[in-house]
Amino acid sequence: MDNNELYKKSILLIGPSGAGKSTVSEELHRITQMPRICLDAIKKQDRDSGYTRKFKNSDEYNVYMIKKLLAKADGIPRVVDFGAGHSVYEDLQIFNELKLELKQFKNIILLLPSVNVEESLQILEHQSTGDYSENKNFITSECNRELATMTVYTNKKTPNQIANEIIQKINDREKNNSDIERE
Repeated sequence: MDNNELYKKSILLIGPSGAGKSTVSEELHRITQMPRICLDAIKKQDRDSGYTRKFKNSDEYNVYMIKKLLAKADGIPRVVDFGAGHSVYEDLQIFNELKLELKQFKNIILLLPSVNVEESLQILEHQSTGDYSENKNFITSECNRELATMTVYTNKKTPNQIANEIIQKINDREKNNSDIERE
């Protein structure tokens, strides 16, 4: 398979802690049968083995891990759930490196509970199974908005409903693009 399929069909989920990235990625994997990759699981393995100590900071490690993962993809589309910190960067140079790496991907989905920041924070505080202390930064960061090709609001929706909404939005966008190309 070629990289064009990887960029066109892969689904990358980004967003704050507790937004449902892992759960929705499992549902997308089940529906699409695309392989699923969880960046948090890879980072945990690397941290437990001491591998992450080779990097000056987590931003540098995150970009290295994402590049390595994509290089191994062999053009096969995947569902990838980024941890909350994998798409928000303090170092602008490293963030620009990530943007360059991801710019060809058509389906980078930002999951947020609500369009309202305060409402999102309240919802996430109850949903998050991890550290949600930085969620305000994750919600308001321009990094996520710059990377995302679409945003899906998740409040009061099941993982199956969210996954199907994502698939429908992707299909609608592809149909609209092919209609425009025919005109």
